[in-house]
Amino acid sequence: MGEEEILSQGEVEALLRGVGNGELETETDDVTGNISGVEPFDLTIQEKVIPGRLPTLNIINQMFCKLFQNTFSKLMRRSAQVSTVSTDTIKFGDFQSSLPFPSCLHIFSMEPLRGHGLVVVENKLISAVIDTIFGGTGTQKTKITGRDFSSIEIRMIKSMIISALEDLEKSWRPVHTLTTNLVRSEINPQFAAIVTPNDIVLVVLFKIQMGNISGTLTICLPYTAIAPVIPKLKTEFQSEKMEVDHVWLSKLRAKLLTTEIDLVAELGTTTVTPKDIMKYKVGDTILLGNDITDPLLL
Repeated sequence: MGEEEILSQGEVEALLRGVGNGELETETDDVTGNISGVEPFDLTIQEKVIPGRLPTLNIINQMFCKLFQNTFSKLMRRSAQVSTVSTDTIKFGDFQSSLPFPSCLHIFSMEPLRGHGLVVVENKLISAVIDTIFGGTGTQKTKITGRDFSSIEIRMIKSMIISALEDLEKSWRPVHTLTTNLVRSEINPQFAAIVTPNDIVLVVLFKIQMGNISGTLTICLPYTAIAPVIPKLKTEFQSEKMEVDHVWLSKLRAKLLTTEIDLVAELGTTTVTPKDIMKYKVGDTILLGNDITDPLLL
């Protein structure tokens, strides 16, 4: 190995004088300049979920509409229509601030997914439901503002929410098995904080139409809860339980009804020995033990 090159004291002093006088240029890091291809990233910001890129979620929502439409119609004993209005992702703080006081809020768990979801029933729909159940037309415009819900309103709506959660389980079952459970109900949006205000939530708005009566039901799911199943929601998924092609079924039925098959009829059975078989001749009669009127096995 060669000897290390060490500057002498005179060379060090000359170098320092050159730097101080500006005779020697020094390199500095440009911390303010923009580096091509590099963008700032905040690790605290959650991924933006784009509902349009979740085709399976649309199928789940359609299935829920069909199931809850049947459930709601039976509860009201009147024909009702349930449809999906919108699916969006927003910060929970923005969603929370949009809710009036009082609001019909129901927090539920969805095991094995972590966290809690939220179901919100529009106040005017509550008035219509209660009025219809007790024999009214549902058109009575009773405003629920500035007061708590009555015990009857809470009991009747709670029953409807439990049924809605059961339908939500069924609609998710072909994709991911969930077990929902109603945890508690609230009327103050501030007490229904299922996540922090900056967390992203998936908000699905459903419209319920029953004659001249209409209202909304909203399901709010935290992104942190559904994150494990996002890959399933992005996959093109079709379930035979959810989407039945009736045209294909009719064609298949027609083909099956005209397909030729082999049909074998058993005239009867008997027991013989190899010695007996060796004695058989053309024209011999073999008794099978069945009468001519006995049914045949096909």
